[in-house]
Amino acid sequence: MKPLHEAGLLLIFAVGVRALSAAALGGGAPFGPDGTGVEAAVHLGGHLYPFHVELIRLIGSARLLSVISGGLCAPLLWAIGHRLGLGGAGGWLWAAAPLGVYTGALSAGDAPALCVVLLGVLLATGGRRSGLLGGALAMASVAVKPVALPALGLLLLRPWGLVGAALSLPWTSGWLGPLVAPKVQGGLLGSWWVSSAGRPPAGLGGALSLGLTGLEALVAAPLWAGLLLGPIAALGALRRGGPGLGVVGPLLGLVGVAALFGDRLEPRYLAAPLAALCPYAGALLPGWVGLMGLLPTAALITQVGAYRASADPLAGVPALPVLDAPKVDARALFEESSVEGASAMRLRAAQLAEEAPPGSVIEVEPLPHGREGELLWPLRVARPDLRLVVGGRPAASGPAR
Repeated sequence: MKPLHEAGLLLIFAVGVRALSAAALGGGAPFGPDGTGVEAAVHLGGHLYPFHVELIRLIGSARLLSVISGGLCAPLLWAIGHRLGLGGAGGWLWAAAPLGVYTGALSAGDAPALCVVLLGVLLATGGRRSGLLGGALAMASVAVKPVALPALGLLLLRPWGLVGAALSLPWTSGWLGPLVAPKVQGGLLGSWWVSSAGRPPAGLGGALSLGLTGLEALVAAPLWAGLLLGPIAALGALRRGGPGLGVVGPLLGLVGVAALFGDRLEPRYLAAPLAALCPYAGALLPGWVGLMGLLPTAALITQVGAYRASADPLAGVPALPVLDAPKVDARALFEESSVEGASAMRLRAAQLAEEAPPGSVIEVEPLPHGREGELLWPLRVARPDLRLVVGGRPAASGPAR
């Protein structure tokens, strides 16, 4: 098969799998860790990650953006693998990988941020000028969502890409505050050092202890997340010889993410470093092996979809057979992306927008993780004249994330 034909087929396959998975998770309220807020920010402004807002404005919805950008990640990894002399099988591995498909089916910034990083990495595999531009573009992904930063490990053997990323810091460093200047009481928006009480470790001993915490978290992570890509990628890098040391970057990214979050590590946080490992794993595995990922992916999607159907009956989740193995924690994954009755809350917001007298006060009860926004933000967009109160306090004028 000609290379361009293979890349086109890979793109169609990857986008198709993500579109089907998105449909299997249902409609209703945006389903994703930051879907409702960021879509409201298209109208209200004030969002922490402005590039994500602009991309949604261009594409039309957070979920459609994830489906398209998530699908694009597969041919980008295919092209990166070829540029590195590793072959294109890594793109097929990510096309059907559970975390690759799942993040591409959510209303979230994970997939578009990863797509920006991979596009930058691909540019960085060229000469000096494209390397500088690619590194800067990859770093600019923090303005979409910093969750994809670990994929920058692919730049390890690309010095011009690293220089480009460094040169962009005067513009991008503001989004790195939770890492380099953490605010202990600020939640995830204030500090990413979750496993070390909000603060970076002190001294070499603290760093080593944090590294062990990361390894323990990876051992405890569910196998369906694709952690076997780590040792497979290491073996693939050794087999190919030349760019083998480059696998160190993605491996450090994998351990680093796990170290930051420890026992509060969520599988979704591992998507970016695992994607970065795919080109090296593809040096060892044939592309068709990636299709085997469709089985755990189907289990993940159908189990989460079934849980959502019971917790949010108005979401319109289609009745599909549920694949029970491997078992996933569907409740935790649902609570990361939505709340019970989210779609009913949005319908209530539409009703209030039609019926509430001008200037009236609407009181909203606070929910965990700010999920009262399922009612609050659509209402704010439709009726800016209303006074919205959350837990006795005036609501913010726009979503922070």
